[in-house]
Amino acid sequence: MEMAGNGQERRDALPCGAALRDYTIEEVLGHGGFGIVYRARHNELGNQVAVKEYLPIELALREGASVHPRSEACRAGYEDGLRRFRDEARALIEFQAHPSIVSCREFFRANGTAYLVMEYEDGLPLSELLRRREASGRPFDEADLLAVMVPLLEGLQRVHEAGMLHRDIKPSNILVRRSDERPVLIDFGAAKQMAAERSKSLAPYTEGYAAWEQVGEGTLGPWTDLYAVGAVMWRIVAGGNLPWEPPHPLKVEKRANAALRGEADPMPSARKLGAGRFSAGVLDAIDRCLKLNEQERVRGCGELLGLLRGAGAAPAAEGVGEESAAERQDVQAAAIPKATTKVGSGKRQRRMLTAAGVVLAAAAGWFVLPMWQGAHERREQEARLAEMRKEREAVGVEWFRDCDVCPEMVVIPAGSFLMGSPPESEEGRDGDEGPQHRVTIREPFTVGVYEVTFEEWDACAAEGGCGGYRPDDEGWGRGRRPVINVSWDDAQGYVRWLSRKTGEEYRLLSEAEWEYASRAGTTTRYSFGYEITPSDANYDENIGKTQPVGIYRANGFGLHDMYGNVWEWVRDCRNDSYAGAPNNGDAWETGDCTRRVLRGGSWYDNSRLLRSANRIRLHTGYRNLNLGFRVARTLKP
Repeated sequence: MEMAGNGQERRDALPCGAALRDYTIEEVLGHGGFGIVYRARHNELGNQVAVKEYLPIELALREGASVHPRSEACRAGYEDGLRRFRDEARALIEFQAHPSIVSCREFFRANGTAYLVMEYEDGLPLSELLRRREASGRPFDEADLLAVMVPLLEGLQRVHEAGMLHRDIKPSNILVRRSDERPVLIDFGAAKQMAAERSKSLAPYTEGYAAWEQVGEGTLGPWTDLYAVGAVMWRIVAGGNLPWEPPHPLKVEKRANAALRGEADPMPSARKLGAGRFSAGVLDAIDRCLKLNEQERVRGCGELLGLLRGAGAAPAAEGVGEESAAERQDVQAAAIPKATTKVGSGKRQRRMLTAAGVVLAAAAGWFVLPMWQGAHERREQEARLAEMRKEREAVGVEWFRDCDVCPEMVVIPAGSFLMGSPPESEEGRDGDEGPQHRVTIREPFTVGVYEVTFEEWDACAAEGGCGGYRPDDEGWGRGRRPVINVSWDDAQGYVRWLSRKTGEEYRLLSEAEWEYASRAGTTTRYSFGYEITPSDANYDENIGKTQPVGIYRANGFGLHDMYGNVWEWVRDCRNDSYAGAPNNGDAWETGDCTRRVLRGGSWYDNSRLLRSANRIRLHTGYRNLNLGFRVARTLKP
């Protein structure tokens, strides 16, 4: 069965045409670590619905139509999650009369698991609405902010009165209906919480919107959700006002670390950002929501509603204080998990499909289906991809191997591209991605079709190469999974062995070669377009570990897994901008060469870090469970 919009198969999904109580499954709409969402049709009434199936990937598996725990050790967690799933449905059914809360139409058990039935809703996520308004030079004003936040808080107050917390409020979890422009709070994480106690990859929060008590120590309560509400309002106020676009609230860990060192808060206050545009009362209410100490925060929705409704005074005076450089800087947020600690943060990403303007609701996940690119832009990109395919054919695009245990390689044609990201339009951009500069690669070269796998690495170690080092696979399996827990120094040992074995010049890619190969002739954030989904790549802990290489579709050059799965070491030394960078595709081997660059993001990282232009730097001896590499080979004349 094909996934809608991209041809990816979900092998543990119910098949198209399967009977499910009063419904018939028509299509898989999306999936994540917690379950699968289907489009289904009622057998008697003929209406379409979205059905969410409880199937926590780390605790359960499917045999035929039936779902059961993976082992006796998983049974308690699986059954606890089922109870939470049911309890969430009960709570959401109580809320169905409230227009600002996602509601559940039906809950039932079948196939050893449980299902939630939701309706289609037509709307736009607040995150996309903000992006469009800011791109057109019309950022939200105070009236817009209150029109969204007041009814949203009225709905959230009902949630809190029912003894529930949302735990993952953020702009993409707030739907603005097209019919009445009313906000709807979606993607409740209550059913995920019990699973999260056993697997941090399912933990329901998002960096920047999570309070300290969610990531550190403290007591969760309504004030925890109100921190996230404050972060949403901060995001609205900051729109179009900060040097990164769109603005992102900083991770609470970064703010807490600064406080522990006695330093200024690195996240600018709403009072500073909104002076002259928003009233002092609204800005002060936002800043109170964002207090690190939960005791200093706004304590309940009623209190915050009172502050916002009574805030409509004159705009706050400008010049409330100059911000330090640290307060205006977007710091690289690539939080890489230590191999010796538990993995944190696992956000639940939604599955984006290509059908304009429809939002499919499921109690544990909503799925937004806009077509982000205009028709003209899509045609231009498709034409460029077709041209690149012809160029690949002209240089002999057939995959090849130099030996039985060597990586599969493909020829990448010579060409020119703009390296880096545009400061005025790249969503999620970091300051080290500029200045943009044109790079011309004058000779074709070859690149590994996949990231280097465990079986390829183990062949090196078995033949006396790679220092005999056998990296830990973390219990995920070896074989065709990408090798992990390898440093830049380790990768150098592998390419030396491969070069000796084949007589060819194997090496790591330069940073410019990597970005050129990743973009494959495109200029968008990803080679697939402006958005990436869990059906395009393994990222954001949707799976919670690496996947075997080649599962996800290739880009226009025939390369798989350029985004996610594992970070890929490249040759270049650390430099904090592209000022003075080579423009011929060579590696930049001056600067801080005790640290080298990595590209592409990993199974752990959020979508912002997967962008073609994103870059991080780590020490050459650093090993971790989300670090790997890909090889290149210089073509001989």
